[in-house]
Amino acid sequence: MTEFDIGEFFIWGESREVDGEYQAVIVMRAKEGKRAISYHQVEKDRWFKTAEVAATAAKESAQELKTAVDAGALNA
Repeated sequence: MTEFDIGEFFIWGESREVDGEYQAVIVMRAKEGKRAISYHQVEKDRWFKTAEVAATAAKESAQELKTAVDAGALNA
């Protein structure tokens, strides 16, 4: 697992199974209070047939989010 540092959070992408299908999710872990973890579906209502494909999509989205933050997306 690759964690990215985006300010107050560490993020990574992973697959999450729901009723036999898979979501691509970005997981956010707060730097303070390390027990605070939240899951955010990458694309609303997009499901994948395999965990591997969902995980790949999630990892790519986490990398894109990290790149956007590094480029100043939160400073606007």
